Amino acid sequence: MKPIKVLYINGNIMKRGGIEAFMMNYFRNIDKSVIHIDFVVHGYEEGCYDNEIIAAGSKIYHVPTKSKHPFTYAKRLEKIFKSDNYSIVHSHLDAMSGWSLKIAKQVGIPVRIAHSHNTTCEHMRLHKMLQIPFNISYNVGFACGYEAGRWLFGNKKFHIINNGIDLKTYEFNAKKRQKLRQELNLTDNELLLGHVGLFNEQKNHEYLIGILKKLKRDKCNCKMICVGDGENRPKIEKLAKEYRLEKQIIFTGQRSNVADYLQAIDLFLLPSRYEGLPYVLIEAQAMGLSCIVADTVDKKVDITGNIQFESLEKIESWCFEIEQKSMNIINNNVRRQLSEKAHNSIRKHGYDIHTNAQEMAREYRRFKKIKKDI
Repeated sequence: MKPIKVLYINGNIMKRGGIEAFMMNYFRNIDKSVIHIDFVVHGYEEGCYDNEIIAAGSKIYHVPTKSKHPFTYAKRLEKIFKSDNYSIVHSHLDAMSGWSLKIAKQVGIPVRIAHSHNTTCEHMRLHKMLQIPFNISYNVGFACGYEAGRWLFGNKKFHIINNGIDLKTYEFNAKKRQKLRQELNLTDNELLLGHVGLFNEQKNHEYLIGILKKLKRDKCNCKMICVGDGENRPKIEKLAKEYRLEKQIIFTGQRSNVADYLQAIDLFLLPSRYEGLPYVLIEAQAMGLSCIVADTVDKKVDITGNIQFESLEKIESWCFEIEQKSMNIINNNVRRQLSEKAHNSIRKHGYDIHTNAQEMAREYRRFKKIKKDI
């Protein structure tokens, strides 16, 4: 029996972001004898995962951004959809999925999945304009959590698909922690604050700089590391320099070994303006980390009880909690125990990618069998 052909649509190239992490985790762990996944990406640059995808026998189709080349974009998508007998198009563009899924519907692709990964967006006016064509284009709704589902689909039916992780990658390892902290010139009594994410408006790196500025003034014995890259990185680095924080903050750029950096971190910070259910918080918890997170984030991400939610309007509260943590950095034995306990909670709550990938394959088979608007 031939595998079901699924086409993922990503709004960018395959960079190291949360949506790309979702796609790659399922791509790596789904049974390829049952489900075959190819990718459509927007842009012509090489992505971080392209070689891995191609080596696994899958295709990557590059398309232009639709805003600049709408006619070329539509024709290119139509050609791709017709090229390889796809049964399912699974789009990760939120309401922007309407355009691509409309074309998929026109060429007769039976299952058209729209997937919500957020609880709002930066361009709400455009989002509302796209809602009507979006609603008549998809026939299956997926979401990372309840809040993300309600935001995109309203009162219509949707299915929650958990952001599963490979727990083996996120086991605490004291030797790896010590090695990386030595490379970063950190002493044992220095609290390392950490953030992982794209440098964009959503992730709110300016807030992190504000926290570090106040902590320096308060003489807190800590440093901060920001893992990731993006269009806002030069602006944030300039801001750190203006506040003379160069010795307190480390910008790593894009990294493939994010798990190693989570080993070295003592306290994870996420001051995002909005989120769906962030992958990185599941990964951080799996590594036994305590996290301080903006109260804009879906509370269901607190799987372990180690997440503290704070208002973005109260930077003093963030700094107070950080200063308290700096006086009592947990040792490696406690950290290992927290990581092991977290793994049990993550499995119990359904965020183990091996189980999730099996469930996803069953969902794909089920929807293909229905072959009608849902």
